[in-house]
Amino acid sequence: MAKEGRRHLDGTVPQAKAPGQEAEVDFADVWVDLAGERVKCVLFTLRMSYSCKAVHRVYATASQQAFLEGHVAAFEALSVPARRIRYDNLRPAARQVCFGRERRESTGWVNFRSWFAVTPFYCVPGEEGAHEKGGVEQGGGRFRRTHLVPPPQVATLAELNEMLAEIDLLEDDRHSR
Repeated sequence: MAKEGRRHLDGTVPQAKAPGQEAEVDFADVWVDLAGERVKCVLFTLRMSYSCKAVHRVYATASQQAFLEGHVAAFEALSVPARRIRYDNLRPAARQVCFGRERRESTGWVNFRSWFAVTPFYCVPGEEGAHEKGGVEQGGGRFRRTHLVPPPQVATLAELNEMLAEIDLLEDDRHSR
Protein backbone atom coordinates (compact mmCIF):
# COMPACT_ATOMS: atom_id res chain seq x y z
CA MET A 1 0.00 0.00 0.00
CA ALA A 2 1.17 3.54 -0.71
CA LYS A 3 0.66 4.66 2.89
CA GLU A 4 2.74 1.88 4.47
CA GLY A 5 6.01 3.06 5.94
CA ARG A 6 5.19 6.72 5.33
CA ARG A 7 3.55 9.39 7.35
CA HIS A 8 0.37 10.35 5.51
CA LEU A 9 -2.17 12.99 6.40
CA ASP A 10 -5.56 13.16 4.78
CA GLY A 11 -6.74 16.66 4.01
CA THR A 12 -7.25 19.37 1.45
CA VAL A 13 -5.56 22.62 0.58
CA PRO A 14 -8.12 25.41 0.26
CA GLN A 15 -7.86 27.52 -2.88
CA ALA A 16 -8.10 31.28 -2.50
CA LYS A 17 -9.20 32.95 -5.74
CA ALA A 18 -10.25 36.55 -6.18
CA PRO A 19 -13.36 37.41 -8.24
CA GLY A 20 -12.72 37.96 -11.96
CA GLN A 21 -9.00 37.21 -11.73
CA GLU A 22 -8.47 33.69 -13.08
CA ALA A 23 -10.04 31.16 -15.42
CA GLU A 24 -9.30 27.72 -16.87
CA VAL A 25 -9.86 26.47 -20.43
CA ASP A 26 -10.22 22.98 -21.84
CA PHE A 27 -11.57 20.99 -24.78
CA ALA A 28 -13.36 17.64 -24.28
CA ASP A 29 -14.86 15.15 -26.70
CA VAL A 30 -18.64 15.04 -26.99
CA TRP A 31 -21.09 13.15 -29.22
CA VAL A 32 -23.88 14.99 -31.04
CA ASP A 33 -26.70 13.75 -33.28
CA LEU A 34 -26.18 16.36 -35.99
CA ALA A 35 -28.77 16.41 -38.78
CA GLY A 36 -29.61 12.77 -38.05
CA GLU A 37 -26.01 11.53 -37.94
CA ARG A 38 -24.02 10.83 -34.75
CA VAL A 39 -20.73 12.74 -34.90
CA LYS A 40 -17.87 13.31 -32.50
CA CYS A 41 -17.33 16.99 -31.73
CA VAL A 42 -15.45 18.96 -29.09
CA LEU A 43 -16.79 20.91 -26.14
CA PHE A 44 -14.92 24.15 -25.39
CA THR A 45 -15.18 25.25 -21.77
CA LEU A 46 -13.90 28.43 -20.14
CA ARG A 47 -14.56 28.39 -16.38
CA MET A 48 -13.97 31.27 -13.98
CA SER A 49 -12.00 30.05 -10.96
CA TYR A 50 -13.76 32.07 -8.24
CA SER A 51 -17.42 31.88 -9.25
CA CYS A 52 -17.21 28.58 -11.19
CA LYS A 53 -19.35 30.26 -13.87
CA ALA A 54 -18.55 28.74 -17.23
CA VAL A 55 -19.26 29.14 -20.92
CA HIS A 56 -19.59 26.04 -23.09
CA ARG A 57 -19.62 25.79 -26.88
CA VAL A 58 -19.47 22.80 -29.23
CA TYR A 59 -17.36 22.80 -32.39
CA ALA A 60 -16.66 20.25 -35.12
CA THR A 61 -12.94 20.20 -34.28
CA ALA A 62 -10.51 21.61 -31.74
CA SER A 63 -9.15 24.01 -34.35
CA GLN A 64 -7.60 27.38 -33.62
CA GLN A 65 -10.73 29.05 -35.00
CA ALA A 66 -12.92 27.12 -32.53
CA PHE A 67 -10.48 27.92 -29.72
CA LEU A 68 -10.59 31.64 -30.45
CA GLU A 69 -14.36 31.73 -31.05
CA GLY A 70 -14.89 29.95 -27.73
CA HIS A 71 -12.84 32.60 -25.97
CA VAL A 72 -14.79 35.42 -27.62
CA ALA A 73 -18.11 33.86 -26.54
CA ALA A 74 -16.78 33.49 -23.00
CA PHE A 75 -15.40 37.03 -22.85
CA GLU A 76 -18.74 38.42 -24.06
CA ALA A 77 -20.59 36.52 -21.34
CA LEU A 78 -18.07 36.80 -18.49
CA SER A 79 -15.36 39.37 -19.35
CA VAL A 80 -11.64 38.75 -19.72
CA PRO A 81 -10.02 37.43 -16.52
CA ALA A 82 -7.79 40.17 -15.09
CA ARG A 83 -4.88 37.98 -13.96
CA ARG A 84 -4.52 34.83 -16.07
CA ILE A 85 -6.10 31.85 -17.81
CA ARG A 86 -4.79 28.33 -17.22
CA TYR A 87 -4.14 26.11 -20.24
CA ASP A 88 -2.59 22.72 -20.75
CA ASN A 89 -1.05 21.74 -24.07
CA LEU A 90 -3.84 22.83 -26.40
CA ARG A 91 -2.53 22.75 -29.96
CA PRO A 92 -4.38 25.94 -31.02
CA ALA A 93 -2.27 27.92 -28.52
CA ALA A 94 1.02 26.06 -28.31
CA ARG A 95 2.81 24.93 -31.44
CA GLN A 96 5.47 23.32 -29.27
CA VAL A 97 5.60 22.26 -25.63
CA CYS A 98 9.09 22.86 -24.27
CA PHE A 99 10.15 22.22 -20.65
CA GLY A 100 8.02 23.01 -17.62
CA ARG A 101 5.64 25.87 -18.43
CA GLU A 102 7.51 27.10 -21.50
CA ARG A 103 5.62 27.01 -24.81
CA ARG A 104 6.26 28.19 -28.33
CA GLU A 105 2.95 29.82 -29.12
CA SER A 106 1.23 30.00 -32.49
CA THR A 107 1.22 33.41 -34.18
CA GLY A 108 -2.59 33.56 -34.32
CA TRP A 109 -2.83 32.87 -30.59
CA VAL A 110 -0.19 35.51 -29.74
CA ASN A 111 -2.09 38.10 -31.80
CA PHE A 112 -5.43 37.14 -30.23
CA ARG A 113 -4.23 37.13 -26.64
CA SER A 114 -2.39 40.43 -27.17
CA TRP A 115 -5.60 42.05 -28.46
CA PHE A 116 -7.65 40.83 -25.47
CA ALA A 117 -4.80 41.27 -22.94
CA VAL A 118 -4.97 37.60 -21.94
CA THR A 119 -2.15 36.33 -19.77
CA PRO A 120 -1.74 32.57 -20.31
CA PHE A 121 -0.54 30.26 -17.55
CA TYR A 122 0.58 26.94 -19.01
CA CYS A 123 0.26 23.88 -16.80
CA VAL A 124 3.18 21.51 -16.39
CA PRO A 125 2.76 18.49 -18.71
CA GLY A 126 2.02 15.02 -17.34
CA GLU A 127 1.15 13.88 -13.85
CA GLU A 128 3.11 16.68 -12.22
CA GLY A 129 0.69 19.29 -13.56
CA ALA A 130 -2.47 17.17 -13.62
CA HIS A 131 -3.98 19.05 -10.66
CA GLU A 132 -3.41 22.55 -12.02
CA LYS A 133 -6.72 22.98 -13.83
CA GLY A 134 -8.92 20.38 -12.25
CA GLY A 135 -11.84 22.79 -11.87
CA VAL A 136 -12.51 23.03 -15.60
CA GLU A 137 -11.96 19.30 -16.11
CA GLN A 138 -14.33 18.32 -13.30
CA GLY A 139 -16.86 21.04 -14.16
CA GLY A 140 -16.73 20.28 -17.88
CA GLY A 141 -17.27 16.57 -17.20
CA ARG A 142 -20.25 17.30 -14.95
CA PHE A 143 -21.71 19.66 -17.56
CA ARG A 144 -21.25 17.08 -20.33
CA ARG A 145 -22.87 14.27 -18.31
CA THR A 146 -25.73 16.49 -17.18
CA HIS A 147 -26.60 18.27 -20.44
CA LEU A 148 -25.09 16.30 -23.33
CA VAL A 149 -26.00 12.72 -22.40
CA PRO A 150 -27.81 11.32 -24.28
CA PRO A 151 -26.35 13.13 -27.31
CA PRO A 152 -28.45 16.17 -28.21
CA GLN A 153 -30.36 16.00 -31.50
CA VAL A 154 -29.87 19.22 -33.48
CA ALA A 155 -29.86 20.33 -37.10
CA THR A 156 -26.76 22.53 -36.74
CA LEU A 157 -23.99 23.27 -34.26
CA ALA A 158 -25.24 26.88 -34.17
CA GLU A 159 -28.57 25.56 -32.85
CA LEU A 160 -26.76 23.51 -30.21
CA ASN A 161 -24.62 26.48 -29.15
CA GLU A 162 -27.75 28.61 -28.69
CA MET A 163 -29.10 25.87 -26.41
CA LEU A 164 -25.80 25.75 -24.50
CA ALA A 165 -25.85 29.54 -24.00
CA GLU A 166 -29.30 29.22 -22.40
CA ILE A 167 -28.12 26.32 -20.23
CA ASP A 168 -25.10 28.36 -19.12
CA LEU A 169 -27.47 31.09 -17.93
CA LEU A 170 -29.60 28.56 -16.02
CA GLU A 171 -26.44 27.11 -14.45
CA ASP A 172 -25.91 30.47 -12.71
CA ASP A 173 -28.54 29.38 -10.18
CA ARG A 174 -26.86 26.03 -9.49
CA HIS A 175 -25.05 25.74 -6.17
CA SER A 176 -22.54 23.08 -5.17
CA ARG A 177 -22.84 21.69 -1.71
